[in-house]
Amino acid sequence: MICSVLKRKESIKSVTPAKGLTIISKLRTTLHENMEKLLMVWVTEKKLQGDTLTQTIICEKARAIYGDLLKQTPQTSIDEASEESFKASRGWFENFKKEERYSLRCQTW
Repeated sequence: MICSVLKRKESIKSVTPAKGLTIISKLRTTLHENMEKLLMVWVTEKKLQGDTLTQTIICEKARAIYGDLLKQTPQTSIDEASEESFKASRGWFENFKKEERYSLRCQTW
């Protein structure tokens, strides 16, 4: 693990932390931020249409948006994100809900 960190030293140093963060604990790129913004727009549209959204549906959409953004973004190094690097895990989903200040009383997810 230390070896891989040392190999990626320059790319880690070049990462800009997300707004409001003071410590980079993971490689969170602007790609992730853009994906979450687009996902939030999609979620809002679906809520206005009266659609039911589950964690599974939202995570699938997040992976799809991430993949689309990744295809549109020119990669400059091997160390950059890949489609497999974003899993839309339960932990990611919980953090996404917290960051977006969702109320579980108003949501089905």
